[in-house]
Amino acid sequence: MSMTYPAQRVGILVDVQNMFYSAYDCFRGRLNYKRLLDTAMGNRQVVRAIAYAMRDGNNQASFFTMLREVGFELRTKEPRVRPDGTRKGGWDIGIAVEALMLAPKLDVLVLVSGDGDFVELVLALRALGIKVEVYAFERSVGRELREAADLFVPIGEEMIFRDGRFEGEEAAPAVEVPPPPPIRRPAPARVSSFGAGILDEGQDA
Repeated sequence: MSMTYPAQRVGILVDVQNMFYSAYDCFRGRLNYKRLLDTAMGNRQVVRAIAYAMRDGNNQASFFTMLREVGFELRTKEPRVRPDGTRKGGWDIGIAVEALMLAPKLDVLVLVSGDGDFVELVLALRALGIKVEVYAFERSVGRELREAADLFVPIGEEMIFRDGRFEGEEAAPAVEVPPPPPIRRPAPARVSSFGAGILDEGQDA
C-alpha cells in the first residue's frame, strides 16, 4: 500500500468523461468533485489538480464553473467529427502527456479514471519513481489498471450526490405558497317561527 506523508508533492488528474458515465452507470448519480479532491489531497501538498472535460454542445457553464470553484484547473476541447458525422473525442493522450511532463515535480500522481488505456502510463510513471494512485469506480475500472497502480482507491456511494445540483450550487429557496382565500358560502336561510315559509337572511319575521 502506498504510504502518505505531508511533504509528498501530489498531482491529481481527472478524466471527467470517464467519471461522468461511470458515476451514472454505477450509482445513477454524479460525482462530488469537492469531496474527491479533498480525499485525494489528504494532508499532502498539491502541485496541480486538473480536470479534463469534453465540450458536448450542451449548457455546461455551471458544471465548468463548479470544477474551477472547488479547486481544479480545467482543460476542455471539442470532440472530433468523423466524415460520417459521428463524434469521437477523449483526453487520453493529453492526460498522458501532461502526467509525464509533471512527473519531475511530483512524488505521487493521482489518476482519477477507470480507463484501461492508462496502464502503460501508470507503468511509465512508476518506472520514473513516481507513486501512482488510481481512483475509480470498482465496477468500471479495468483489472490491469487496478493492479498496475501502487494504490487503488474505490470511489463509493459516499462520493455521489443525486439531488440534481452540482457541488457548490445552493438549493433553490423554498417558496411559500399563500393559503387559498376562504370560500364564502351563502348564509343558510331561516324558517319563520310560524312555519309559514323561508325567510331570506336579513328579513324580519
